[in-house]
Parts: sequence; C-alpha cells; structure tokens
Amino acid sequence: MEQLIHHYSYWRAWTRLVSRFFCFMWLVISGCSMVSHQGPNENVEPSDISLQAKEKADVNSIEIVSENVEPSELTVDSIFVLDSEFVPSIGAIVPEFASPRVIETTNEILEGIRVALDIFEKSNKGFRKPELVVLPAGDDIDRVITKLKELPEWQILGLLTPLQESLVRRISEQAGLTIPIISLAPASAEHSPQDIISIVDVADPSASKALAQQAISSGLSTAAIVHSREVGSTFEAEVFAEIFRELGGTILGSFDYPAGATFFEDELRSAEALLPDVLFLPVPKQDVELVAPQVTFFGLDSLGIRVFGTAAWSQDEVLEVVDTRHTNGVVTASPYPVDEVFPAHLKFVEVYEDLFQRSLPGLSPSLGFDAASLLFKGIEMGARTNEELGEALNRIIDFPGTTGILSVEDGKVLRKHFVACLQDRRKTRISPIEQAQPILMPPLPDPETDSIPEDAPDRIMGFRCSQSIQ
Repeated sequence: MEQLIHHYSYWRAWTRLVSRFFCFMWLVISGCSMVSHQGPNENVEPSDISLQAKEKADVNSIEIVSENVEPSELTVDSIFVLDSEFVPSIGAIVPEFASPRVIETTNEILEGIRVALDIFEKSNKGFRKPELVVLPAGDDIDRVITKLKELPEWQILGLLTPLQESLVRRISEQAGLTIPIISLAPASAEHSPQDIISIVDVADPSASKALAQQAISSGLSTAAIVHSREVGSTFEAEVFAEIFRELGGTILGSFDYPAGATFFEDELRSAEALLPDVLFLPVPKQDVELVAPQVTFFGLDSLGIRVFGTAAWSQDEVLEVVDTRHTNGVVTASPYPVDEVFPAHLKFVEVYEDLFQRSLPGLSPSLGFDAASLLFKGIEMGARTNEELGEALNRIIDFPGTTGILSVEDGKVLRKHFVACLQDRRKTRISPIEQAQPILMPPLPDPETDSIPEDAPDRIMGFRCSQSIQ
C-alpha cells in the first residue's frame, strides 16, 4: 500500500510539473510580458522597466519575458511560481508605440506599480509573490483583444491602464471583459459609473461638499456662485449648491461664463448686487490668476463677501503668481492637509528611492502606486475572483494612498478634502466653525466736510486668516 501511494504521489507531482511547463510555454508564445517581483535592496535602474519585451538581464532584476526565450532558460522554480493555490496577479495594458514623453510617463507608472508589489508582498507573507502581466497595446488592437480574452487562464483579478478611456472601453467591450479596470487617464464627460474606475482628473465632489459644510458651520447662510462652463467647474458649482441648500443655506444666484473668458465684470457685478455672505468660485486653475484680482478690483471683498474656492486656488503654481492681496483670507479645500505628509506617501518615497536609487520624478509613479494598491487592498479584503474584486473596490473607504485619502464611489476614486485658509501664499488651519476675519481700516473722510463722522463704521479691506490676527 505504501508503495502504491509513493508511485501515485510521484505520478501526480510529475503530471503537475509537465502541466505547469506547458502552461508557461503557452504564456511565452502568447507574447505577453510577465513581470516578476524583486526585493527592495536589489537595485535596478529605471531603464530596466521597459515597454518592449526583452531578455532577462540579471537574475535579481525585474524580468519581462521575451517572446524569444528558449525553453532551456526556464527553471523548475519559475514554473512553480506560475501555479499555486493563489497568486495575487494583476495586469497592465500599456502603450507600446507613442511619443517619448508618453513612454516615459508609462514607465514611471510601472515603477509605482512595482513599489506597490513590493509593499504588498512584505505586508502579506501568506500569499505567493504578487505578479504583474504587462500587455503592450500597439497598432494591432485585435491582438490585444485576443490576449485579453484568454486572461482567466492567468488568474488576473484586475487591470490598470494609462490608455485613453475611449480606447480602453473599446478593448473591454470587444474582449467581453468582466475584470475591474482602473484608468490612469483623465475620465471623459461620458464616464460610466459601472464601466471603468478612474483615479485621475475626475470631477470630485469632495471639495464642494467640504466648503459648503464649512460655510454653514461658520454661520454663513447665503451664497452666490460664479463658475466656468467647463464640465468640472459646473459640476463643483452644482454640488456646492445642493449641499449648501441641504444644510439650510440659500443660494441667491449662480452665474457662469464661457470657457476661455478673461474678463468677468458682468458675472461678478451680478453676484455683488445680491450681497451674499459667500462668493463661491469653483474655477479652473488657469482662471484663478484672472478671477482673483478682479474680485478685489471690483471691491467684492470690501463689502464683507467672503471668497471660497476649490482646490485650484491652493496649488503652489497658482499662489506663486497671484498677489497675496487677492488670495489672503480665501477659504479653500484640497486633498492635502495643512503642514502634514501622509504616512503612506513617506513609505512610498522611501521604497521608491531604495528601489530605483533616484528621487521621485513627479506624480506618475504615485498614481501607479495608488491604482495598484487599491487592487491589492481588494485582495486583502478577501477578493479571489474578478467579481469579488469589483465588489471589494466599491467598498473601499478612506484608504491611505500616496495622493490622498481615497474612497471608491460610483466608479470614481474620490479624495478626502481638507479645508484651509490662504495666507501669504500658504495654507493655514481653520476649524469647522471658523471664518476668515475682515481686515478693518478707519473709514474715509466725508468728501464735503473732510472729517470722519463719529458713527461711521470701519472699512473692510479684504480678509485674513484668524491665525494671522495679532
């Protein structure tokens, strides 16, 4: 009996080995790229991550399996890694032929994914090594679609891609995919909540909600809105109005201007005539430099009207070029808290610099990291199938990413926004019940008598954050 069991075990092991070998050979022939993982202390130059399939350069480097790999190069260990009880595998559809800048950005996204692989592996010792299948999307989209139809064979749970949403939707529909997809490209105006989860440049309601709550909690009960007709600006204006009304406030009027406008007298004068407590300006970044000086030029702040603006107002490149007279006292909201750095970002930078031996080049690696980390978070929540991962992603709330505190809602990645007050090109803390304080100056003399009446109130000359009051 023991001899029979021994022969059976030997036969079963041999069968599994042969099966895995042919599975691996099928992957190689299919032309896709399998990225294996590397530890943080095994240094790799950024050029080691390429969209082109290439030979294995080093035993310890990232390996993108070439279509020309000979069977003799395969090892028993590499075969066994491909087949286990559960391998946390994700995929990435990336551009193969594009401008140097697009290729550079894509490589940086892949670097961010690489960091997510590293951190996930070290935090989840119970899993096998996480894997990334890279599918280059060249001129032959049909070839990519054919490979995507075979994805279940690789047990890939989710996909990431920087390709344009329209192209991704075409690929997904023709391939009949049911795999969750996180897009790193700007979402279109027709973005479908049940289609592709977008992590960048989505109209985010969080800033408008936070600012409406701030206004009401600090006793400001009436508001006027001036906004661009651009989709994002209009969306933020509508969200603010809805939440402001729900909380008991009154929207006295809303005025829009065409995209690309440079002069806003009509809209600002119309808002001024209503004498609201708040002027809400959810304008695009490129418009802040033009709108802010006109608010003070037409004297809206001298009437005691407080200015609220969304995240564009607090961006460094905006604050550097706009005179502080036009931004001091503005209440704004952004995904980044005042004078704080997210722990997840610090960890990300530490691992990134250790892996690639260079400083973080920009935002692209961070977006790649956050997108991959959301997929891995779904796996940590228990997802083992595409359907389970899709459900898990939509349950993620307040996930600590490197680009913010992330939540997934209706097919969008939203970032928690923090309210702040702008002062001398810096964001300062403001409590939920605080207001920016008016700057009071003595009243002007009466032009006829050249004297100041005894009961004349002080003039309001703009606002400043309460922390600035001596």
